[in-house]
Amino acid sequence: MTRTRHLLQAHDGHALAAYCHEPQQAPRATVVIAPAMAVPQSFYADFAAFLARQGYRTWTFDYRGMGESRNGAMRGCKADISDWVARDYDAVVLHASRAQEGLPLFVLGHSLGGQTAPLLPSAARVTGLVNIAVGSGAVRHNQPAVRRQAPLLWHVLTPLLCRLFGYFPGRRIGILGDIPRGAMEQWRSWCLTPDYLLTGEPGAREAYARAPYPVLALTFSDDELLLEAGSRMLHDAYRTAPVDYRVIAPQQFGQRRIGHFGFFKPHQETALWPLVSEWLAQRATTDACA
Repeated sequence: MTRTRHLLQAHDGHALAAYCHEPQQAPRATVVIAPAMAVPQSFYADFAAFLARQGYRTWTFDYRGMGESRNGAMRGCKADISDWVARDYDAVVLHASRAQEGLPLFVLGHSLGGQTAPLLPSAARVTGLVNIAVGSGAVRHNQPAVRRQAPLLWHVLTPLLCRLFGYFPGRRIGILGDIPRGAMEQWRSWCLTPDYLLTGEPGAREAYARAPYPVLALTFSDDELLLEAGSRMLHDAYRTAPVDYRVIAPQQFGQRRIGHFGFFKPHQETALWPLVSEWLAQRATTDACA
């Protein structure tokens, strides 16, 4: 497996840092990993290397203003989530598609990266979607401890700090991480809407309903952030696509904890990661035979 850094261009010319994990053998399919909110692509490097060892050409990337795609002061980054999806995420998917030599193209989204996948302009190029810990971020779908903190975050800290700093300074206060003002304010709007982006983002429910690709959804019973009800609500919005929805309890795999982020920990290579690689293998074979 080889790992190569690339500077890709978003649809508006913005430079995006990305890494391609290339298998030693001829690739059987391509996978693009889309990050969660405020999570850098480096968090997914071990999992991307695992997929490459299984024969998948795997791309990771950072949205503009985040991780290695941050250029200059965060205050100067005017991006919102719509920019991340339509200009950045979509550009990486198209680049991977053009470089894939006719191979099936899969998207794997963690949290925000899976929530927004149906909004991709290039969704028709996607062979399948893998959702990891993807659910609704609406306050009513937060775990109780998170729900108790939500009024402070959404009604006090976000509006106050975004006006004061020009971005959300999450690193300073130990909440999430630094996030561009536009992205944080758009996310706030979704989270204060009962059905999250399905009603908070124009056209989102319709995009979910017409998504044509199969979906594998892995939801974790001990997710410390999101309730299962919110995950089911989002996945029930897929009307055309078949959804393989699985609720994973840590005890099923002899573990004490998985949570919202634990799937990507290196020790999951023999426990949880094969759930994805096996599903990809099945879908890649089906697509190749179609």
